[in-house]
Amino acid sequence: MPQTDLPRSGPLQTLEFRIDATQPATRELRVCAIITSPEDGDVELFLPTWTPGSYLIREYSRHLSRVEAFEAGTEQPLPCLKVGKNRFRVEAPGDTRIELRYRVYAHELSVRTADVDSCHAYWNHCCVLLWPIEQTDLPADITIEHLKDWSLSCSLAATPARANALGCVASTLRARDLAEALDSPVLIGSTKRLEWQVHGVPHAIVLDGLGTVAPPPSLTTDLTKIVEQAASVFGDSLPYEQYVFLALFADEGYGGLEHSDSSTLLMPRTALTSKAKYRDFLTLAAHELFHAWNVKRMRPVEFWNYDYEQENYTKLLWLMEGWTAYYDDLLVTRAGLMSPTDYLATMAKNVQNMLSAPGRFALSLEESSFDAWIRLYRPDENTRNSSQNYYGNGAVAAMCLDLTIRRTTGGKYSIDDALHSLYRSTFDAGRGYELADVHAAIEAIAGAEVVEKLTEFVMGPLDPQLAELLADVGVKLTFRDAGKPFLGVAFRANTTTIASVTKGSPADDAGIAPDDEVIAANNLRVKPGNWQTLLAAVGEVAEPMQLLVARRGIMQTLTVIPTSGMGTAKLVVDAEASDEQCAARNAWLGEPSESQG
Repeated sequence: MPQTDLPRSGPLQTLEFRIDATQPATRELRVCAIITSPEDGDVELFLPTWTPGSYLIREYSRHLSRVEAFEAGTEQPLPCLKVGKNRFRVEAPGDTRIELRYRVYAHELSVRTADVDSCHAYWNHCCVLLWPIEQTDLPADITIEHLKDWSLSCSLAATPARANALGCVASTLRARDLAEALDSPVLIGSTKRLEWQVHGVPHAIVLDGLGTVAPPPSLTTDLTKIVEQAASVFGDSLPYEQYVFLALFADEGYGGLEHSDSSTLLMPRTALTSKAKYRDFLTLAAHELFHAWNVKRMRPVEFWNYDYEQENYTKLLWLMEGWTAYYDDLLVTRAGLMSPTDYLATMAKNVQNMLSAPGRFALSLEESSFDAWIRLYRPDENTRNSSQNYYGNGAVAAMCLDLTIRRTTGGKYSIDDALHSLYRSTFDAGRGYELADVHAAIEAIAGAEVVEKLTEFVMGPLDPQLAELLADVGVKLTFRDAGKPFLGVAFRANTTTIASVTKGSPADDAGIAPDDEVIAANNLRVKPGNWQTLLAAVGEVAEPMQLLVARRGIMQTLTVIPTSGMGTAKLVVDAEASDEQCAARNAWLGEPSESQG
């Protein structure tokens, strides 16, 4: 935590919060915080500016009302000065109980923010709790008042709900310190809760916003299988004493955010009614669950203690997020909930995105990880040219590392073993890991040459020998529609306006730019939705093509010469694979069930 100029003579004695969510129509949370000032008087507090797991400064303090301070029990006002965008200083005599009052505007339904309406209340405490600086170890009681017909869900220990004089109910949560408080989101509403156990550990999923949509009867059984597969990577042990999935559903939206003992999932409510979308929901749940090991416990040394007020930099998001993105679909497949064919189709999309974006040659996975705060969460039309996505590309790199370890060790070891070893040698030892720890875990099972391969994947251009590695497990890399005319442009949805231009492509060479509106191609009118058929009709490889574009209101004719396109990547099971290759594939993806074929 950043230092302050104020002297400190000793720790504060108490920290209590009361959060009033009984007036959802206001879309506000009313908060009262009670603290005791130190002997020397003044106390300074802060509100986080970001949420771990989502690497962008969010400026949550913009949703705070004026913060007022009083001497608790007397209503005597105390000076409360805003001394920074997210910091407040209260001037008070020593050992004074101070009562802070403020409101939080809550009208953003995402996994990292706060949202209150007539149907529910959901928030991350990063958006809500003003905390005294330099008191990160201070325990806190958080009392939440809410409507009596709503139920409260949170991973923190809670007292039973009790009625108050206003006909509402209140529950008190206990957080042992700042980190636990900020890592425990709250969901209140007319929710549906399903419970089960895995390895004797309680699990639950709380469903919010489904309306008349019924959850699949197999939901808890499917999640059980996923939890079991995740635990198997780490020696069949679960790192928590309980776990809850907070599942938010709306008409649209998508996202997930991990926490130590819970996760928040956001998807369209119709996701549970479609086989493919339900599989996406399970994959999202698997991703956030896997973070309970990889990120929430095992994490880089620079993330061992978070600074909640400014950017926390690491070059290892390719492991934290990329390896987790590799495991999410893999766990669902190993659980028998996704067929190998569907898994390969999913990985093919990652491969296609990697191969088609030149940013993998401009910025390494390490560099892209470090730049997450200014690139990944702030994409523009040039992002795919200037950096790479450590989620999708990190998943491809993880797959390549996994297949390399399997090849080198004759199938004796895999990336599972490296990850489990890293977990034991760092988190179990009470410390964060460094890149040298990752290398040591891999070298111990597969040798120095595999470490060198990992270095190639993450520190240089990402250009792995995909076809060769996939052949080991009886999978072929092919390309659909290869050789068709290629320009290298992408359009904004339902428009003829250029969203992005691939660097080094024919369109780039021709001077076509983002925001150009394509009016015609070879004198034929271009309309939303007809570009691909029109390009196929009038475009020819190596033959000049005339595009009429409007650029900032001025018409221009540009000449572009299409090249032969790479096509769309496909990963398919090799029908002629040997028994050895099939066995290797089954060891990688899990034995296919009868229902999968």
